[in-house]
Amino acid sequence: MNESIHKATFGDLLKYTKPYRWVLLLSLAGAILDAAMQATFAAMLKPILDNGFAGQERAWINIIPVLIIGLFILRSLGNFIAAYGFTWTGRKIVNDLRRQVFNRYLKLPQKFYDEHAAGGLISRITYDVEQIATGVTKNLIQILRESLAIIMFLSVMFYYSAKLAMVALAVFPLVTIIIRLINKRFRRIGFNIQQSVAHITQIVEEAVKGQKIIKIFKGEEDEKRRFNTTIKKNRQLQVKIVATQEITASSVHLMIAIALSSIMYLAAKSSMTPGTFMAFMTAMLALMPSIRRLSQVFTTIQTTLAAADSVLYILNQPEETDTGQNQLQSDQIAITFNDVSFCYQHQDPSDNTQALKNINLHIKAGEIVALVGASGSGKTSLVNLIPRFHDCTKGQILINGKDSSSYKIDNLRDHIAMVSQEVVLFNDTVRNNIAYGCNQCKNDEEIANAAEKANALTFIKQLPQGFDTILGDDGTRLSGGQRQRIAIARAILKNAPILILDEATSALDTESEKHIQQALKIVMQGRTTLVIAHRLSTVEHADSVVVMDHGEIAERGTHSQLLKQKGVYYQLHKNQQLDIQ
Repeated sequence: MNESIHKATFGDLLKYTKPYRWVLLLSLAGAILDAAMQATFAAMLKPILDNGFAGQERAWINIIPVLIIGLFILRSLGNFIAAYGFTWTGRKIVNDLRRQVFNRYLKLPQKFYDEHAAGGLISRITYDVEQIATGVTKNLIQILRESLAIIMFLSVMFYYSAKLAMVALAVFPLVTIIIRLINKRFRRIGFNIQQSVAHITQIVEEAVKGQKIIKIFKGEEDEKRRFNTTIKKNRQLQVKIVATQEITASSVHLMIAIALSSIMYLAAKSSMTPGTFMAFMTAMLALMPSIRRLSQVFTTIQTTLAAADSVLYILNQPEETDTGQNQLQSDQIAITFNDVSFCYQHQDPSDNTQALKNINLHIKAGEIVALVGASGSGKTSLVNLIPRFHDCTKGQILINGKDSSSYKIDNLRDHIAMVSQEVVLFNDTVRNNIAYGCNQCKNDEEIANAAEKANALTFIKQLPQGFDTILGDDGTRLSGGQRQRIAIARAILKNAPILILDEATSALDTESEKHIQQALKIVMQGRTTLVIAHRLSTVEHADSVVVMDHGEIAERGTHSQLLKQKGVYYQLHKNQQLDIQ
């Protein structure tokens, strides 16, 4: 999918350092001390050589060890303060970014997740943010440290010979030109690296989650091929970026060599003392690696900015639209669909691919409504509009007579419990999975009661640690039916006035389903309930059955009424009876 990527600048990243500016200032002071001591050492070579070595002055000879050791102690102190402070700040920024990205993930609309692969979203918060850490810490340290060192060394060089210093200074414009020429290439390669890491993450995630399907359909070779192709591309990109760095470094080295040869030629023709020449050359020889390292930093910054593009793209995504001001406060809720149509964003609202078309449906408070129909007929799309996972394209949904968009989203969802066909369990205890989120305030007795109503208490007690048993990733330690009963218990515990059951009993065996249906009858009393079911035997006692067909309501009535009509529902029922026989 083509994304409109935000083009980040290093200034965008530096904005995140604002809360830690005092630590950064202290770190900057350390970097200044480090650079100053390096330059001071170069500057002191002239008096040391001229007075201590050539002049054999006793005072200078005695002070040389103290002077050198003192300079390096101060330099080490400055280096430690700078490195520690910048690293501390960088890790703080990484945590801030990860927290912001994760919080944004929790607030993004459902359509965003429909359009983005999970692996790519995971890699952004792990790999891409970590790349930013390198940019904000290592690169920032290098920029400040090398820039300060260059300034200090240039000061020493100009102090001893302005003419020779100007020759060395001529290297800077050439280095700048080279950096500008290759920056776009680095940015492009860096972005492709982010994409390749996202693909690697996606493939691994799919392989881990789908390992049963891979084994049973012998898809190992296909997965190996996908994975090998992706890591090969990643390797090629990594090699390209190193090759580009080395070409840049070699070019800078060549310019340094030209400048160095010119300076040595001119110095030899001048009347410099050995001490002056040594001090100048030491400052220059220390300056040139700083120029080279600074040029490398500016190239690696492009990789950092490519990662920042990816992360800032997430942070710039709009959250769920919530313009509601009303608070829903009722235990009896009626739902009305007024001429509702809906199509997913990638679809054309004017064609026949709409998920829902002109739905008019009134559900009384406390009524049990079953939604049936073939796969793809629009049942799940319809119920997903109630908690506003999506907003309808046309028409409106009324909750107790008011447009659902007039209610605050969080408040609206407080009144809804849902059990989806795709059960979501967390790598946590049974207790915490049942008492998840808004259910956390419930006590152990209420949790056990909900589990009993969901026919889950018996198997929970048989688990190694009972309610304290860790379920594993997505509840892998449980059977499909057990996982679904945990999800039902979670919905029962919430005790919400609207209950949505999307194939809630599809993974249960006949005996378990019988117990669940008995429990659900009790739970559904007094609640507005929407039941999506393929097995029509599970909806015979519904107050009303709505038959969906190609996004439209084909029929509505009780089970017996629809059988008498001998329409779509009758045919569905007849086909299922034949399947059973």
